[in-house]
Amino acid sequence: MTDKVIEDRLTAVLEAFVTGDAMGMATEFMTRKEIIRKFGGWVTSLIDTRYSKLHKDLPTGSITDDSEENLILLEEYKKAGEVTVEATVEGLLRWINESNAMEKKYIGPSAAKALTDIKGGVSPYESGREGTTCGGIMRTPCVFLFSPGQDEDQLAVHIWRCLGPPHNTSEAMEAAGAYGFALRAAFLGESFEEIIDAAMRGGERLLEFVEEIRSSPSSSARIKEVVTKSREMDECQLMDWLHEVLGNGLSSSDVCGAVFGAFAMAGGDVFKAICMGASMGGDTDTIAALAGALSTAFVGSHNIPGDILETIKHVNHLDLAGLAGRGWEKM
Repeated sequence: MTDKVIEDRLTAVLEAFVTGDAMGMATEFMTRKEIIRKFGGWVTSLIDTRYSKLHKDLPTGSITDDSEENLILLEEYKKAGEVTVEATVEGLLRWINESNAMEKKYIGPSAAKALTDIKGGVSPYESGREGTTCGGIMRTPCVFLFSPGQDEDQLAVHIWRCLGPPHNTSEAMEAAGAYGFALRAAFLGESFEEIIDAAMRGGERLLEFVEEIRSSPSSSARIKEVVTKSREMDECQLMDWLHEVLGNGLSSSDVCGAVFGAFAMAGGDVFKAICMGASMGGDTDTIAALAGALSTAFVGSHNIPGDILETIKHVNHLDLAGLAGRGWEKM
């Protein structure tokens, strides 16, 4: 791939991520039944935030912590020249200060506790030992996008350095490893089956970085199950099942299963993956963002309606072109 092709594809992945974040923001932590009752079961446009449970104070089309953290961490890693624990901490503390995250109440509980502890003197190598929520898998895209030419061993180390300060647990690491390896495989043009195989490798690889393997739902097992269910159900049945049976709440394993469910059903239809993420209830902004990014990496572009994307860019003052990517020479 030429530099221009790689840059365009990286930008497209970021565009899909912020679109999923903004479209899922207004439905975040609604139940699936509420979304069916209020919106007919499908979210296909930006929802007015007056309907939101959590974000009535944000303008319609706003991104949340999902996008803000990834974008700031990309900047910090570029400034440092590599993914480091120190750059991760610097970026997250900067994000808290610049975004008023505590006041907005959209910082996750694991990150809030860990970063408060770090500010109080706790080592970032110790602060994330209770972090099981989805903030870990949510930040994984920036690790790959920073250096798309990295191999799997490098990616594993970088994911650990990004997750460790707030989410140094087996549940978070397995989910992030699965997603990160899948995102890399998708970007490299591998088949759907190869992407799922990469997710299995990534989940296992990141577990090697964790001192204590805790009893928690397996992201790898959930990915296998949702791929099977996606072949047996239609979109609405799968979303109902993900919400009511598998769960799509705040935990890393919940979000991981839901993301791969939307991806397995939508494949290369990026906007469908985003809409499914925003429509299934639970942690909709994170699910829609991650599913949209993975689907875009898979096909190399997206089909997001231009008016939606332009509104999101305008509301959030985003210029995404050229933000991601280094180390292209290995691709």
